[in-house]
Amino acid sequence: MKLIKQGFIYYLLATLMGGLLLMFYVQGDSMASSIDATGWVFFVLSCLSHAGILLLALWLVFFLPWALLKWRPVAATLFVTATSLLMMTGFINMQVYKIYRFHLNGFILNMLTGPAAGDIFDFDWKLYAIEGLMLVAIVALCIGGWWLSGRMVRHWQKRYTITAILSLVGTLLIANAIHIYGSFVVKPSVIKVVKLVPYYFPLSTTDLLVDMGFERHVLQVDEEGGGELVYPLHAIKSNSFKSKRPNIVMILIDSWSRLSLTEECMPNLWQLAHEEQWYQNHISCGNGTSYSVFGMFTGLEPYYWTAWESNRKSPVLIDQMLSQGYNIRTYPSASLVDPPFARIIFGHVPNLRINTAGNSSYQRDMNIKDNLINDLPTLKDSDKPFFAFIFFDLLHAYSLPKELLTRFQPSWEYGRFDELHNGMDPTPFWNLYRNSAYQTDKMVAEIINRLKQLGMYDNTLVFITGDHAQEYNENHKNYWGHNSNFTKYQIGVPLIVHQPSAISPQTSDISHQPPAIFKHRTTHLDFVPTLMHDYLGVTNPIEDYSNGHLLSDTAPRLWHYVGNELRYAFIVEGDTILTKEGAGYIEVTDERLNPVPNYHINAKAFDGAIKRLNRFYKK
Repeated sequence: MKLIKQGFIYYLLATLMGGLLLMFYVQGDSMASSIDATGWVFFVLSCLSHAGILLLALWLVFFLPWALLKWRPVAATLFVTATSLLMMTGFINMQVYKIYRFHLNGFILNMLTGPAAGDIFDFDWKLYAIEGLMLVAIVALCIGGWWLSGRMVRHWQKRYTITAILSLVGTLLIANAIHIYGSFVVKPSVIKVVKLVPYYFPLSTTDLLVDMGFERHVLQVDEEGGGELVYPLHAIKSNSFKSKRPNIVMILIDSWSRLSLTEECMPNLWQLAHEEQWYQNHISCGNGTSYSVFGMFTGLEPYYWTAWESNRKSPVLIDQMLSQGYNIRTYPSASLVDPPFARIIFGHVPNLRINTAGNSSYQRDMNIKDNLINDLPTLKDSDKPFFAFIFFDLLHAYSLPKELLTRFQPSWEYGRFDELHNGMDPTPFWNLYRNSAYQTDKMVAEIINRLKQLGMYDNTLVFITGDHAQEYNENHKNYWGHNSNFTKYQIGVPLIVHQPSAISPQTSDISHQPPAIFKHRTTHLDFVPTLMHDYLGVTNPIEDYSNGHLLSDTAPRLWHYVGNELRYAFIVEGDTILTKEGAGYIEVTDERLNPVPNYHINAKAFDGAIKRLNRFYKK
């Protein structure tokens, strides 16, 4: 019993030490100046409770079983050693995070231990000495803690144990309660600090609270110009124009697979692709809607999502169009509230349409198509250019009426997801998708034809693409749909562009790009640079506001980042996929998800990619 009591006291001392170590993560970080009182309370409680959970796991595995067996030397040695290793890892991780804003994961470990590590980390010997002494000091503190816990056992009383347990549980509950509130109202100082604490995932019940009927009122906190982001790097400057700027229509098709763009399945878009510019090697920056659309409108990787939302940023593309008098219209089939595009993408747009009536995705898609077509005459007569964003949902929802399921047979009537398995014939499911694609094709064609009938097509820049793709087990790895891997079957989407030539501020003439098929890699990050540079007259270097390229730029898009902040991948040479899983390890596969054995990450290239990725964080 005395040994278990000493182990518990040591656990408490180690929790305090671990919590203090985690608190040092905020030192020197650019977000520190924008954390308010609630944020600090949350941060301190989060550090303590997270340290407590991690050390509890060590206590249960490395101490308790051996203590119950009364193997005192084994229990003490294992627990102190495990605690020392955890503390040293936390200290090393802190150094890594301050450099890369990434916590230790497979990528970082590969770079730290790889053969080219010395080419990247060339520090003065004094720094190595100081770091080494710090690690020795941490081990000494961990060993000293065991000695101190032995001294404290003599005076430890039962009420101390009860108080300690209640305090730890209270810390955990309060921290999670603050995060539930902070994430629900999007309180910046709460959302920001979560990223500081390594592999910390507090509770968030936003969807549940909305489903229960709670009304979500996002806090109106002005973070513009503050926080940890510098976006854009310099103030945006643009030329004035003699001519009216072109209208812009962005047609986004949810879950659009490249394999559906055929003459049989989507005849209108197939013909249009051959009449306009067809980018056949285009990929998204995510395998889900939220992060894909984010990249399209910001020109930044979804890596910035949390910082962007908490800093109340607005895309420079949207702000530039507003400053040039564009009438911005949205036509969403699914709501723009969840995902919160109305706030993080279109927050500065007045009179924003965020919902569309209809009992099914098919009906809503028909309605948004009709709404845009009905608005075109009014938009034509206006002296302002317009930007229209229309977002179709049918390919994602599989909600076709039964009478429209006849073109491709055999076809399911709905997505029977409970029947999916690796050995099944995907044809009925794929035909359901193709029937939906055929109807979407007709809707898009109506919009294009109406633009032509009204004489608006020649002065309208049109993008037609998907947010992400939709997989039907093409790799035979039992993957269906999206949000599960980063192969071309989930991130490779069609891109068709009706593209007037770039407009010069010195002329009022508009010519058009000839039909062409492009094979070079393009990405969703390229929309913002192309629009800003070629059509809105922005004179800043592209690097000031985006990590993308011009669509016309044939430079390789190596180390392309896809995914979210927890699970993401880099697409490198030959479409090799380096995926960082949620647990932190790296999975290296080829473009068809076959493992690539003995793969060596190019440490210099990775170092450069991470530094480029972090360009919009304050130094």
